[in-house]
Amino acid sequence: MTPQDIREKTFEKAMFGGYDMGGVDDFMEEAAAELESAQRENATLRAKMKVLVDKIEEYRASEDAMRMTLMSAQKLSSQIEAEARAKADKLVAEAQATASRSLEALKAETVKEQAKLREAKEAFNRFFEDAKSVCVRQLESLERISKSAAPAKQEEAVDATVKSIEDSVARIPDEPAPKIDISPVMGETAPRETITPEEITRLFNMGGN
Repeated sequence: MTPQDIREKTFEKAMFGGYDMGGVDDFMEEAAAELESAQRENATLRAKMKVLVDKIEEYRASEDAMRMTLMSAQKLSSQIEAEARAKADKLVAEAQATASRSLEALKAETVKEQAKLREAKEAFNRFFEDAKSVCVRQLESLERISKSAAPAKQEEAVDATVKSIEDSVARIPDEPAPKIDISPVMGETAPRETITPEEITRLFNMGGN
């Protein structure tokens, strides 16, 4: 029933004992007005309810979006953490492998240098012994000459002997270098030892003069 239905409602007139038509009309007008007011209020409430429902749906959609965003952020964080951990593990493994290779190379180089040092010492010892033997033989020869030869011939004999020493030194095997440097290897301290054929000759020349 609408307010218009109330306003248009008609009643049959009674001859006796009927209602006052004016009072009935007034009541019906008042009832129609109240119904209109109730309908307007109901419409307002419905509009407000629709707004609230829309807001709730909006909040629900926002909540779902926030939930999805949070889940995506958590997933991305876990992925970044896993990638960072994997990268760190890889770097550590590479560093350990590099350090291991460097250590092995250093050990091999140490062994190699120690072998070179031993060879240099052995070569120097052989050179020294050969030179010593030559000197001893030539000194013995000089001593014999000085005892048996005349003074005029002694100088010629000495010169010949010195020349013989030079030739003998020149024939010494080429195992050591002319100058042998025994240098420190991996923290080992060793003195420098040097001997040359020219120095041996010079010493004998000084002795002859």
